[in-house]
Amino acid sequence: MAFIRHIAIASENPAEAAEFYKKHFDMKELWRKPSEGVPGGASGVFLSDGWIYFAVLWQSPHLPLLGPDQTSDFLGIHHIGFLVEDQKATVAELDADGVRHVQEHPDAPPHPLSTRPEGKDTINEKFIGPDWIQFDVRDRGWNEIIAQGMQLYELKPVEKPAEETA
Repeated sequence: MAFIRHIAIASENPAEAAEFYKKHFDMKELWRKPSEGVPGGASGVFLSDGWIYFAVLWQSPHLPLLGPDQTSDFLGIHHIGFLVEDQKATVAELDADGVRHVQEHPDAPPHPLSTRPEGKDTINEKFIGPDWIQFDVRDRGWNEIIAQGMQLYELKPVEKPAEETA
């Protein structure tokens, strides 16, 4: 079973938007990517509620395109991320079903995310789903970075109450 563990939004000012989510929804800042020339000084601010890894990314020409004939000159939800039990098996299944496999830079091979705290060998596999919705698939990384900065919450099945007898 897969769980939504990551949501990314595009913002004109990630630092300002992150303050909004921190103030009104008690999100905790895990880390930020400082960048000169970006409003608020950060091209990405990464937050969490202990469950979702929430990225507020700078809306710019540098933000990865979401699919053919799309641009990065929009604001709002950019992509979602699914935490899966077996990344290689999930990727193989998606590839076998003809789901479009994309990369941030189509001419470059997949690369480790060495500049991010998730770890130097953690890779997001990116795909385009129905309605051109981009999604990431990975089997580790988001939980680890959340746990470094705050309490990590895990889902567990709710036990059904015992049926009442008459």
